[in-house]
Amino acid sequence: MTVERPGLRLLITMNLGFWGVQIGNGLQLANASAIFESLGADVSQLPLLWLGAPLMGLIVQPIVGELSDRTVSPWGKRQPYFLVGALLGAVGLVALPWAASLTQAVALYWLLQLALNISIAPSRPFVGDLLPPRYLTWGYSIQGFCIGLGAICAAGLPWLLGQLLHLKPAAEATSTGVPAVIGGAYMVGAVLCLGSTLGTFWTVNEPPPPQSTAELALEPEVETLNPIQAIAQAMMSLPPMMRQLAGVQALTWAGIYCIFLYLPNAIARNILGAANRDSLSYAHGVEWAGLCTAFYNLVCLGVSFLIPMLSRRWGRVTTHATCLMAGAVGLLSLLLVHDRYSILLSMVGVGIAWASILSIPYSLLMDELPERQSGVYMGLFNGFVTLPQIVMSLGFGWVMRHLLHGNRLSALALGGILLGLSALLMLRVPEPVLKQNADGLPEGQGRALDNKVLSP
Repeated sequence: MTVERPGLRLLITMNLGFWGVQIGNGLQLANASAIFESLGADVSQLPLLWLGAPLMGLIVQPIVGELSDRTVSPWGKRQPYFLVGALLGAVGLVALPWAASLTQAVALYWLLQLALNISIAPSRPFVGDLLPPRYLTWGYSIQGFCIGLGAICAAGLPWLLGQLLHLKPAAEATSTGVPAVIGGAYMVGAVLCLGSTLGTFWTVNEPPPPQSTAELALEPEVETLNPIQAIAQAMMSLPPMMRQLAGVQALTWAGIYCIFLYLPNAIARNILGAANRDSLSYAHGVEWAGLCTAFYNLVCLGVSFLIPMLSRRWGRVTTHATCLMAGAVGLLSLLLVHDRYSILLSMVGVGIAWASILSIPYSLLMDELPERQSGVYMGLFNGFVTLPQIVMSLGFGWVMRHLLHGNRLSALALGGILLGLSALLMLRVPEPVLKQNADGLPEGQGRALDNKVLSP
């Protein structure tokens, strides 16, 4: 007897809230700097103001992950955190464009980052709770699809509102000078963030815990360890796969952070030749960079559906290494590009890498995690994402000034080199063997799952 394949409806509804959260994340990625600058922030202050995102991820995700591991409620152990995060996120999204001072804006930005991380922390183990091991790559590929789709929706919301409501881009929604279309996009993003999370909350039933509350209470480690102690204990006993992926993730996200920091200005100034920030060519270059960002996220959408098939044919380790190398080639090829349309070819490689980065490492890790601790370990795994960003925010300014001489295109090339190194390091990770069950079949076969959870 084989386990029923998860229906497409489950794969969509279980990630619906994650998609809404990613719209909120995309909005702040695209517009937070502009809001800070409109309230008087100097451009040199922006990296420090942006530290809220990786710092909140580093602190919040392990704590929320560990708390969700031990939560027992009528609504499941993960979904209460989705809902709390979405409620706080909706408040932050509505209020941020209306901040009256830089201090208020930074406080609301940190609130928004707190909310997003509360929602994101349980989303990775949530997939592992609902899907058998053989379908984990599918589940995380759909999550990668939702991240790409959320980024595209966030990028397109201001344009769409401008077309529908006939708002001028420069029209002010508040006294801060934030354009009306941006303020409106944040309000729509708040509705989508909360509404999609409620959609997941109402349509997906989490499986019951493997042990009753009474049985858990008899276990001394659950009874005596507070969340900080439990996190510290987990840090001392990281699964082998997490240790093997640590260097891969650190190099990968250092390379990706170069894209976040420098892609728009590198396209406008270094590739398309804009003279200065006040020129019309610079504005057009930044607009084209936005389209390039949307394009590589669009590539990510398509590749997300190919990742499971490629992983079955080549193995997840080889597939991930190949995709990372495609991203490295894409970034390095920008050194040879001199027109706007050729940039799109480079973005194909970036989109391929992005799809794999958002899915395969989590699929590999989830295979080794004990169900009762999957949340805390996934939160700790996020440290290999956030720590490189913190280091880059604090120290990359010196690298830009003294080694790269302010050349943003060189920073993107360095990002490509880091992705290439992460691909080579990935090849040193052993391909995991699919676990066997008592019947000698791959794990996830020979047993039936709760139809209430996996019904199509």
